[in-house]
Amino acid sequence: MATFSVSSPAVSPPPSRSNRWVEYVVGVGVVASLGALLFCVFRGRIMRKLREGRGGSRKGSVKEEKLLKLRRFEFEELEKATKNFSREYLLGAGSFANVYKGVLESEGEIVAIKRPHADSYTSLDEFRNEVKLLSLVKHKNLVALVGYCEETTGNVRERILVYEYVPNGSLLDYMIGRGGRSLTWRQRVNIAIGAAKGIGHLHKGMKASIIHRDVKPSNILIGDGMEPKVCDFGLVRSGPVGDRSHVSSQIKGTPGYLDPAYCSTFHLTPFSDVYSFGIILLQLVSARPVLASNRPIPDSHIVQWVTNFLLNFV
Repeated sequence: MATFSVSSPAVSPPPSRSNRWVEYVVGVGVVASLGALLFCVFRGRIMRKLREGRGGSRKGSVKEEKLLKLRRFEFEELEKATKNFSREYLLGAGSFANVYKGVLESEGEIVAIKRPHADSYTSLDEFRNEVKLLSLVKHKNLVALVGYCEETTGNVRERILVYEYVPNGSLLDYMIGRGGRSLTWRQRVNIAIGAAKGIGHLHKGMKASIIHRDVKPSNILIGDGMEPKVCDFGLVRSGPVGDRSHVSSQIKGTPGYLDPAYCSTFHLTPFSDVYSFGIILLQLVSARPVLASNRPIPDSHIVQWVTNFLLNFV
């Protein structure tokens, strides 16, 4: 019978005290070196977190331009672009803000500059939240935010939004024939489809849905190739989240386009935008104003006019 011999491994003598001291020093040195290396690697991130904890820098207060992928303009630059916000450059005036055409001196780019009235924002945080929200809006049928200006000049706090410039006027201009403008039936259909895609992206195409709250013909601009672009997000609200069906909100919008359910309940839903868009579709088909000044109030709204027309037709 074969036998196997198993040899015991050699046992090393215990290390001397001097050897253990050398190993201890080497170990501490390695750990310290690794710690220093990690600190160098993550130093920028650590310092940034510390600065944010102390309130952040002035430019970092709007989540940094690089993060938002927006340009921060100086007020002086926008003054030059609009010739000191002259009436010559005024594109439109509203209760919330004036919009100017601007030509950026550095690159010659044409932009639309929205300068709100002094009391339009209740706080700086409100403006910053709007900038953050609008920076997420990316769709060919939505007007893109190019940048912003957040600056105090004297006693005036400037909170300005800079958008891409859309050259061919608004859908309202075509509806009322301003400047001899008109639309073919094919153009009307294409504009309706494009605007619907833009509004649909706000509702369904973003991580957090957005409700426009002021969908109307003057807020649908016409770009190159008659491509529609929904604009003016001054009244936007984040939509309901989770299993909530609505958000509660003060009634804001344009008479004639306001959803009756929103007006009676103060419950704002994406369907409020859908109602407004439906009114625009009726206008595109009928070539009528939303409110007819030459008719009594109960029959002045286009919905009532369409209802009466259908009842008489049947």
